[in-house]
Amino acid sequence: MKLRKYNLLGVILVSIFILSTSIGVSVATDDDDDGVDDDYEDSETRDIQIEIDTGQIEIESKLRQGSTVDEIEMQVKYDSDGVEIEVSYESEFTSENETEFEIEFSVTFRKLIEFVDQNANGIYEPAIDTTIQEVALNSFHPVTYSTSVISGNTTLHYLLINSTDGVFKAHLFVAEEFTILNETLITPTETKIDIEIENFNYLDMNSQLALYVKLESEAGYEDDDKTEDESDGYASYEDGVKTTNSSYMGFFTWEENATVDGMSKPVLSSTIEVDDDDELEQKLYLNYPRGTHIYHDPKVGIAALTSNTQLLPIILIGSILGILAAAGIVLVIIRKRK
Repeated sequence: MKLRKYNLLGVILVSIFILSTSIGVSVATDDDDDGVDDDYEDSETRDIQIEIDTGQIEIESKLRQGSTVDEIEMQVKYDSDGVEIEVSYESEFTSENETEFEIEFSVTFRKLIEFVDQNANGIYEPAIDTTIQEVALNSFHPVTYSTSVISGNTTLHYLLINSTDGVFKAHLFVAEEFTILNETLITPTETKIDIEIENFNYLDMNSQLALYVKLESEAGYEDDDKTEDESDGYASYEDGVKTTNSSYMGFFTWEENATVDGMSKPVLSSTIEVDDDDELEQKLYLNYPRGTHIYHDPKVGIAALTSNTQLLPIILIGSILGILAAAGIVLVIIRKRK
């Protein structure tokens, strides 16, 4: 019986060793402690250029290494229609004067809606709930822009879009390499958009808020319960929507909780519906518990649909090493019981 125990444990240990070797544990290093292998991180580093004009921000992000065309263009508009983030991705040029994008999509924050939740499900439903007021996001201060150093040759770009009444802020973070900000890992192919709502003028004692989000894409959006960052091991407890073509995916995701008056509280989202003003587009509502100060953490980004199994995040590798350690503990226990 003891021999069988040792044989079984040996099989487990050998299997885990083979698995860890096959996914690159032997070469995995993480000098900056962001949970991502350094070699993979270097291969994904991007160069970012930003141009700011009245009511508009142009962000261009290109892969730093290699000769392959890999470019993300992001146009951020803040005007009478709200705050729109339009994302385009291209992996090749068709000619000097013409560009064919692999995928294009946009997300627009249009207005805040105060409502009384008549069926107590926490989600704004115009046909059921009582709409108290709608506050359009249509007037903004000039954008504030700053940068900070991530490492010796990479930069974190920060842009603040602030409504003139000070109630709504969009904090945009774009990173040239993987970096952790406020306990959230930002990848180089996505933009972190922190939504801040402060001192909203509630008209009803029993109301809460919904953020109207317009979604535009030729392919249309669908729910994404298991987000790309969750699948890659970069995030947990996320929700979102995605739009896909044959090779690429655009996504809009968010943390399942927001900080409301210093406490973590759940954020519920409505189902995707037809947009109010354009039947060819879609919308959803992000629903926040009532509070004086609400801070939430969405993201937009691009991902290839082909899986990359050559290198997994250090987070997952750490789990495998944890299994190895646990197996070692089992071996010690078996020896003590001999």
